[in-house]
Amino acid sequence: MSNATSTDVLVVGGGPAGASTAIRLARAGHSVTLVERRTGRSPFTRGDLLDPATVRELAHLDIATDGLATHELFGTRLWSSDRSVPIRWPDGASGLSIRRSDLNRALLDTCSDAGVDVVIGQEAVAPIVERGFVRGATVADTATDASLSVQPSREIGCRFLVVADGANSRFGRGLGTNRDRNWPYAISASVYFESRRSADRWVDIVLGPRDRNDNPVTGHGWVTPVADGTVNVGVTMVSSYRDVLGVNTLKLLDTVIDDVAARWHIDPSARLTDPVRRRTPVGGSVRPIMGPTFLVAGDAAGMANPFNGHGIGAALMTGRIAADVLDEALSVGNSTTLQRYPALLDDEIGTYHKVGRLSARFLGRPRLLKFALRSGIRSEEAMGAAMRIATNELRSDDAGGAERAYRLAQVVSRFAPSW
Repeated sequence: MSNATSTDVLVVGGGPAGASTAIRLARAGHSVTLVERRTGRSPFTRGDLLDPATVRELAHLDIATDGLATHELFGTRLWSSDRSVPIRWPDGASGLSIRRSDLNRALLDTCSDAGVDVVIGQEAVAPIVERGFVRGATVADTATDASLSVQPSREIGCRFLVVADGANSRFGRGLGTNRDRNWPYAISASVYFESRRSADRWVDIVLGPRDRNDNPVTGHGWVTPVADGTVNVGVTMVSSYRDVLGVNTLKLLDTVIDDVAARWHIDPSARLTDPVRRRTPVGGSVRPIMGPTFLVAGDAAGMANPFNGHGIGAALMTGRIAADVLDEALSVGNSTTLQRYPALLDDEIGTYHKVGRLSARFLGRPRLLKFALRSGIRSEEAMGAAMRIATNELRSDDAGGAERAYRLAQVVSRFAPSW
């Protein structure tokens, strides 16, 4: 355990957002301490799929994915009822699957190699605030006897702090962050199964899984082959679905499992893990994301993709931007530089988030969703365009169907409420 009592930057959370920030700042020559409360394997089974944009973000960190237990994926097969459309990743790029615990371990190992003071098994439980400025955090040991009424704790001071402890951040709430209740969030559940098709090169996406009334739900099911003899099966529902309160996520997961069981050669009764449920804010729905001496990144800032609920790529991206801003602030000694952070994120992804939130509301009506699924699944071109929009793989120098549809949605979003 580290005994450091002060640092340039204290990073709360060792997932993709926190690690991305810490690695870059340490490589720039700053002292960085990262605290991560979990000591074992990640409980999340959702993060096995890395789309090409996420793979590129990892490459920016000089993390060699060929040295990890990854599996190359060529694209997705989009399913609606009994019809499927195969869609390759744009421009011949490849995606990857990797166990989330393996990815987290690789990120933390890279942190250590970069010179980050990585503290495992400690949780930042409360900010240290002096005259309105966050100057550090009180951290408690999570690896000791849980029956103790008071856990051993200490204080770590810092010049700047990054909140990156994931969705529904407890530390962030202590600094006043809140999710906008008018904006959608994603609800997911997933589980592992053994499968003879574990080495398949395609991800199955089940569009509009059916609720108990046989209405398509705003969201999707998935099967991600992990190439270790198992596949990850899950479902994500967006809260903009009109009847969201009447849908049991675990029963919706059972529906997806039954749907894919035959073609993936899985036994629905032989789950390798208990289902993991998660609620994730999406589309930049958490505010504020900065203060005079702190920034909020990744899922703690609600930055997950509003089209599909994916959060790893967005977490790595926000960590990259947070590190650039903090590097400048530390180099020039001016904390007002942090005010650039929200604007930089808005330039990078603000409009895309708004279009995503608007689309989620539009498709939250079962009748409109049924029409969209019925029409779209007949056209490989339409499905390809939808996939490029959903994964934010739009081309600035191309006027294809995806780009034209997205530009139209941009125009509409200007006149829509800031959902």
